[in-house]
Amino acid sequence: MAADTIASQTQSAAVCPTPRWVHVLALVTVGMTFILICAGGNVKSKGAGLAVPDWPFSYGQPFDRSPAVGALLTYLAAGTLFLALAWIFVRGKVLAAGAILCALGVAAIFYLYGPQSFRADGTPTDERWWHMPNVRAEHGHRLIAGTVGILMAVLAASLWQTERRRAVRKLGLVAFLAVVAQAVLGGVTVHMQLPPLVSASHGALAQAFFAMVVTIAVITSPRWFASAQTLSQNGDQSGPARGASLQRLCVWALAAVYLQVMLGTSVRHTHYVPDNGRGVEFAWHIGAHIAGFLFVCHTVARLAVRVIRRFAEVPALMRPVTALLVLLGVQMALGIGSLFFRLQDSTQWAQTRLFYKELTATSHVAVGALMVATTMFLTVTAFRRLAPAAELQAHAQAAEVRS
Repeated sequence: MAADTIASQTQSAAVCPTPRWVHVLALVTVGMTFILICAGGNVKSKGAGLAVPDWPFSYGQPFDRSPAVGALLTYLAAGTLFLALAWIFVRGKVLAAGAILCALGVAAIFYLYGPQSFRADGTPTDERWWHMPNVRAEHGHRLIAGTVGILMAVLAASLWQTERRRAVRKLGLVAFLAVVAQAVLGGVTVHMQLPPLVSASHGALAQAFFAMVVTIAVITSPRWFASAQTLSQNGDQSGPARGASLQRLCVWALAAVYLQVMLGTSVRHTHYVPDNGRGVEFAWHIGAHIAGFLFVCHTVARLAVRVIRRFAEVPALMRPVTALLVLLGVQMALGIGSLFFRLQDSTQWAQTRLFYKELTATSHVAVGALMVATTMFLTVTAFRRLAPAAELQAHAQAAEVRS
């Protein structure tokens, strides 16, 4: 048993063309992107999108107006970039440790020496930015976004330097361009005073970027190159047809979930004001969102039935399907709660009740992101696990030749 395990690990390491540290970096980027989506949802739930009225700086400054702090921040940022790039090309542990320490120093400066905010009359306040809820939400969102941008830049450079698969390198580049476009959309949203179309596009692109980094994390995993069991290898002649059918269902489910996320962003950025006719517009948006939910239920149910009936012996498919069903139920409950709070007059609410309203709306966004990630994981896994055996063997042989 031990010999078989060692042989399997050795074979997997020989076939896997991606260094493990790249996969770990991709996982960290996935985690930070999910935190970023939650933070962005919290900004919208609080109505804090204009709590910091300028961009790319906050109140005209990234930190307190101190030359010493500015110089230290510049040196640390330059050191982080230089050491990270040197680590990618040289692969030295000392360089990696130095890059991490410099990055932590940059994060500490941005946290401790955040922007000095101003009152409505233009006079500066003595409070730190994290003591003001709306400024904390918006400026914190920007700090997390900057962290994700740096991680994605390093990940894209790492893939371009170490990855042998051209499609994966291109996916890393597209994801980096997506996070740059996302930052620009965020700035346009602030400068244009939160236009609904731009704000909704900002939220939709965030979910698409999340799906990209999840895909990168999956396809750089050592398990991706492990001995993938296919139906045709088990002697089932109908295996290829069954696999192709499941793959089509996965694509439909992914498209349905992402479409529903886009409809949800349109609902969140449509104001509900019954007295001036905006209630009719909101009703159209919420009606489309409910119709999208029914379509998601239909596609996910068909997908789950197909997997349970024909692929119950494949844990790599059963686990994400089970998670998707659980998330769908949770999302339905959160959607009902969000709609209930949305239709209420919250102007006279106590702070505790407002907290529950914001928590429900933000959780609705977070679970939607998890559904996108789970469906993407399931789709990629289905295309990998149910690929023809000859195709998998060709990939393995090509990887062994390159190594």
